[in-house]
Amino acid sequence: MAKGTIKRYDFRKGFGFIVDDKNGNDLFFHKSEWQGDGPIRQGIAVNFVSKDSDKGPQAESVIPLDGSSSKPSKNKKPTTKPDSLENRVESLESSVGTWKVVSFLALVGVIALAAEKFLL
Repeated sequence: MAKGTIKRYDFRKGFGFIVDDKNGNDLFFHKSEWQGDGPIRQGIAVNFVSKDSDKGPQAESVIPLDGSSSKPSKNKKPTTKPDSLENRVESLESSVGTWKVVSFLALVGVIALAAEKFLL
C-alpha cells in the first residue's frame, strides 16, 4: 500500500485527490473507495492502492492512517456517531429546497385568491 495525503475533496461531488508521498503525483479517488469511519477532509494522511485507469492514476481502498476503519472492532461497544458535516449540509440544502417550494406555492395561492377577489 502507498501512503499519501488528501490534497482536496469536494463532498458535494463525492470525489477528491490524494498526493502520493513517494513521488508527489496526484491520484483521483471517489468517496466509494473511502474505508474510514469519519468524514473525508483535506490534510488527512491515508494508505491507498494505486491503479491506472482510462482517465489517469486512481486511488482505491483509501484508509485513514489514524486507525479508524469502517469495520467494527469486536472489543468496542457500538456508539451513536454524530452526523458528518456532509450529511448535515445535505439535510440543510434539502430543507431550503422544500422551503422554497412551499413559499412559491403559498405565493401562487395568494395571487390566485387576490385575482379571484378582484375579478368577481
